[in-house]
Amino acid sequence: MDTIVFALILVSALLIIFVKKRWVVVLGYSIAFVATAALFAHHVTSTLDLSF
Repeated sequence: MDTIVFALILVSALLIIFVKKRWVVVLGYSIAFVATAALFAHHVTSTLDLSF
């Protein structure tokens, strides 16, 4: 899952650089943002098993 999100961020950056159509860039960025937010929400709710 993490690798897919990082790939989406890379593709989004490449779209921003190389694509001239604004809607493609916004769509790519939006998909990458939603995936990143979902990954964050998944990780922020998990507990850390730490013992000191």
